[in-house]
Formats: sequence, structure tokens, C-alpha cells
Amino acid sequence: MASSCYVYYCSGHGFGHGTRVSAFASQFLSLPEDERPVVHIVSSAPSHVFCDSIALGARYRYADWIDPVIVQPLAYRVDRQKSLEVLKAFLQNKDKFLETECQWLTSIKARCVLSDAAFLGCLAAKTAGVPSILVTNFTFDSVYSYLATTYIDEQHSTYISGNTLSSSDVPVPRSFLEPLVSQIHAGYRCADLLLLLPGHIPIPSFSNQPSLPATDWVDSQKNRFSAQVIEHLLRLRETPFKCTLHDHIPFPPATALAQKSASIPRKVLPMPLLVRSPSSSVERSPYTPEGRAWILESANVPLEKHDPETTRILVVSFGGQVLKWPRTHHSAVSAQIQMEGCDTPTNTPKMGLGINWKNSKTPRPSQIEIPSPNASTLAMNPANSLRFKDHRDIDPQPISSPRLATPSHIWIPGAPPVVNPLSPTISPSSSWISSSSWDRLAGVDVVHSPPYSGRPKEKENELPSGTSSSSGLNADSSSIFPLTDMVNIPASLREVSPGAVPQCKENLDKMYHDGVGSRLEDMSLGGDGCNEMDHPQLLPESSWIAIICGASDEQRLDTSSTLPENFYLAPKDVYMPDLTAVADVLLGKLGYGTVAECIDAGTPMVYVSRPLFVEELGLRVLLENEGVGVEMSRAEYESGRWVERVKEAWEKARVAKEWKRRVEGGEKKNVINGNGADRITEREAEIRDMARVVVDWVEDFWQGI
Repeated sequence: MASSCYVYYCSGHGFGHGTRVSAFASQFLSLPEDERPVVHIVSSAPSHVFCDSIALGARYRYADWIDPVIVQPLAYRVDRQKSLEVLKAFLQNKDKFLETECQWLTSIKARCVLSDAAFLGCLAAKTAGVPSILVTNFTFDSVYSYLATTYIDEQHSTYISGNTLSSSDVPVPRSFLEPLVSQIHAGYRCADLLLLLPGHIPIPSFSNQPSLPATDWVDSQKNRFSAQVIEHLLRLRETPFKCTLHDHIPFPPATALAQKSASIPRKVLPMPLLVRSPSSSVERSPYTPEGRAWILESANVPLEKHDPETTRILVVSFGGQVLKWPRTHHSAVSAQIQMEGCDTPTNTPKMGLGINWKNSKTPRPSQIEIPSPNASTLAMNPANSLRFKDHRDIDPQPISSPRLATPSHIWIPGAPPVVNPLSPTISPSSSWISSSSWDRLAGVDVVHSPPYSGRPKEKENELPSGTSSSSGLNADSSSIFPLTDMVNIPASLREVSPGAVPQCKENLDKMYHDGVGSRLEDMSLGGDGCNEMDHPQLLPESSWIAIICGASDEQRLDTSSTLPENFYLAPKDVYMPDLTAVADVLLGKLGYGTVAECIDAGTPMVYVSRPLFVEELGLRVLLENEGVGVEMSRAEYESGRWVERVKEAWEKARVAKEWKRRVEGGEKKNVINGNGADRITEREAEIRDMARVVVDWVEDFWQGI
């Protein structure tokens, strides 16, 4: 009997979707041959993201039309207006994308569709008469709905050559969002089964309550879920059968499953943590001396710093926000070619996810061409008029610097600049220099916004003024954000702030705020009566090293950048589960992949909040319940005052981390001695069991057809 054909749609928004899709697909492909399905992975993320499952036989198909994305100019900031433009452009062409996917699903005789968390996959499956499964901890109808929150993310903004990296944060009116969000919601409603991942938020397309808008779920003052929502989340995961779900959406009358619609109840099943496992071979495992040495050598860490008893490791990884190929305008291809295209490399080694595909020279697959809307269509519905006919014309990649370090700042890939402790302006005897002065040393201006005191209510049916032409939407972001000026350092660094006098943070409290009610503590650089702990201090002590992830080729080739002592670069192809396991603390933003890998490795996480991305609220609860999480304020991160949060995280987790290493190290010794060589981890066994549950569910669905 021929194997069943499964199609797994994967959102291109961030690493977490790709890593967990590959992890689950790998378990399907590890089932006994008589149970094993053929698995197609469809995504705008490049194929290397799925290398684990591709090596086991997964078939990869590139498609950059399966979902829109949230635009994040920096790792923990969301651009509401650009995100709205992306959504509008995508939905304008949704029917064409849907037609392409329905034809392809029919042509390969798909028997099941899984989606994480692209709504178009569920919608295409229902239209083609194929059962679908949503595998996720959140859905994008909630994310877009939350763009209406009144919580103002009004931090200071960094300007380069007169252009801002972060536009003013203005809520999108609900009346603009609701008709758009309803289309996403309708797509998710087509799913027949929900496999609910840990770290979840409400899934309004399955559970009747709480319903959209997502802004009703959150206490905007505390930026936390309300008590009622927390109670619902617990009930949905522990006793989903007690939750009232939306009714099943019938299959089209002409499809084989049409007659079964009335007898198929929708279900929610709790899913174990989907996470990639660390390398298991003795030579590469982070829990063997050989593997640890291999990982650290790949980052050029000297041998004397390899001993876990004497060296602590901070991994700094803010990741990328969107995994996309570089776009070429107006490339066209027939739907037939798109349906047949796939990339199935074999013997693919495990790779990391630090490649910036915007600057990659790798050829990008061609895509569906979008015709220009005709004038009569726009005249009938002027509200849908767009500056962009295609959501792919809006480049969502985060802004990056061509240098990793300037005399004033360190530019962690994907994140805002951090004050460089190597700056010649920093010493116990130097005069105080403001952070904005430091940025001007590198050609960068920092504008500190005044405290938010409430804005006049916008008209319900109008977008805020200044959002049309100033949003900076362009396929070529380099023309908007030129980064060359940051390397033009003034001849005399001390000329920037003449006559400055030493000041301590208690004096500065009266001067600067972060715009959301919490204090923005600017830096003190020493001097009479000042607290030296206000100096930029990244690592707790000399026994610590830092490994930075995500550096581009351009940054690696720049010989003029000088990182602080004990700072190293992770290799471009680093396998993040291994590096996360080696780490004693990880610093980054809250994303599913990072949180899951930290929990799996017992590595504490220091995170900088991303308050406008509603998924974060669920991940925060997960990290607090199953791992160790410590929040670092933006002011602490950007002013280089990391040390207290890193120490706090390490002290909270050190006992559990050391125990994890001893246990895993002991198990690797058993493998060396010939015991348990074929053993899979308990977590992998749980995921494989869920793969069997899915296979049985699909067979039951088609029984009698």
C-alpha cells in the first residue's frame, strides 16, 4: 500500500516555527515503514532550517505566499503600521495564493495537512477536501488583533543618517483591524484538530472563549494576561474536553469527505514541548568533553577557557525575525512549476539559523507573479488601495550594522546597539557623557522620548497622522537606513560633550523616562560620588566569556571592529541546541525556539521584553513554570548594564544546570561503553507517540472513503 501523503505548512516568521516543524516531521519519518507517511514541508524559510527532517526524507517546497509577517525593525520592537500594510497586501491576493495551494494539494493526493501556524494551509486543506491539523501555541489572528492595544511601546529611538530605526508607536484602530483579522480567523476555523503546544495563548478559532479582540485578554497597565485568561489557559491544556469549541466547518459538497462533516467533532490535544535535541554523538554532544571542546573551538575560544568548572558562558542570541529569501522584483513562474518544485538534499549536517538571507547570494526560487489591481477594482473599494500590490515588496528583515563594534557601541545582530565598555570615554576619572553623545560618536543619534501622558483619541476610522509616507516601506531597506555614517568617528572623542559634569543615576531619574511609566536609568561613568555599578559592565567577572550569534559575513570580515575581551563569535552554521546546552546563561528575546531549547537544556534565560507581540505573554508563563527566566529592561540592555541580570539568572539555575550536565554526561559514558546507543530521549519518545496519534487520527478520518 502506498504511503499517505502529509503536507506540513510552516510560517516563515521566525526560527521557532521552523525548528519545531522539523522536530515533529522527523518523528513522522522515524516511524516504522508501515506507519511512515511521506512528508512535504512548505515554507518561505530556506531549506537549511529543516535539515534534520530533510535528511530523513522530508520533501521541501519553497512558497513565499502562505502567510504574511509581523514587521520587527529590531528584535524586541514591532512596527504596527508596516505590519498592517503587509497584511493588507497579502489579503488582497489571498484568493490567488489559495487557488495555487488547492491545485497542488489535489495534484499530490494529500491525505492530511498540518500547519504551524499559516492560516492559508488550513483554508486550502478545507477547500481541497483534506483534513487539517493546527500545531501551534498561538495564531496570527491574535497577533494582528493585538496591534490595537493601547499599551504604547515608546522607547527612545535610534537614528542613522537622519532616519529612524523605529517609528513612533501608535495603536491601529480596531475598526481597521477587525475586517482583516476576521479573514485570518476564518482560515484557522477550517482546522479540524488542534495540537496545543506549551507556552500557548488563547486560540480563538477553536475555543469559544475568550474571543477576539486579543486586547481584551490583557491588563494593559501590567502587560500581563488577566486572571480569567490564565485560568482558561490552564483549563484548555489540562482538561480541553471541558472547553466549549466552535463547530466543525463542513467540507465542500463535491469532496470525498463531505458526507463525514456532521460526524467529526473538533478536538484539542495537548502537545509535548516540540524542540530539537542536542547532538548525540560523543564527538559533538555538548555533554561530553570532546563535544564541548568542538563547539568552543568552532567559536575560536582558546583551550584554557574550555573547562566548565572554571569558565562560564553567556550566549547572546536575538535571532532573526523573518526567514526569507532575498526578493527579486516581478519574477514570474507558472503555477505548475511552483507545484512541482522541491529541494530534497540528503546527508545534510545540522546547521544553525544565523544566516541573513536578505544579503545571501544563494539563488532564490521564483514565485507567483501578482498582477496589478485594475483601476475599477480600486475605485469600488478605495479603502483597499495600497502602495504595494504584493506583501513581498515590503522587506521585513531587521536593520543590521556593517560592523560588530564601534568605539562607542557593540551591535549585536538583530538588536539595538549596546554601549561598548572599551570606549575611550569610559573610565572612573572621565567626565560623564550621555548615551546620546556616545551614539553620535558612531554617527548615531539617540532620541529619548518624553513620558507618555496620553494621546488624543484618534478618529475611529482614520489611521494616525504621519503614518502614510513616513512608514518607510520599501523593498530595499538599504536606501532608507544607510549605515555607513556610523563608522565616521569624530577625530576627538572628548569633543562631543565639552564641559560635562559627573552625574549619578539618582540625578538622572528626573531627566529621562522610557515612555511607558518605568524609569529609564541613563548611565553614570564614574567620578566623585558616583556608583561604579552604573558603568557599562557586560560580564560578571573575568571567568565569564560571551559568544555572539548571528553575525553576517560583512561583520565577520570587518577587521576594524574590536569586541570587548572574552567576546567571541559563534560560527555561521552553529547548531543552536548544542550551543544553548553549553551555555550557562542565554541572553535574547522571548521566542518559542529559544525558550524551548533553554528549557530542554536547563539553561536560564535573560530576556528583553517584546511587549507588542502577544505570544510573549504565553512564553513568559512557560519559562516561569518550567525553566528560569529573568527580565532585563531595555535601558539595562542598551546601556551595557547586563551583569546583575546575568548573575541573577545563573544563581537561580546553577544547581539544576550542574545536575543536568552530570546526568547527561553520565548517559554519554554509558553510550561509550556500549549501553543505550539507540536510546531516544523521553521528550523525543513523547513526540513520536504524538506522531502515532496523528497517523491514527488521519486513518480514522478517511475510514470508509
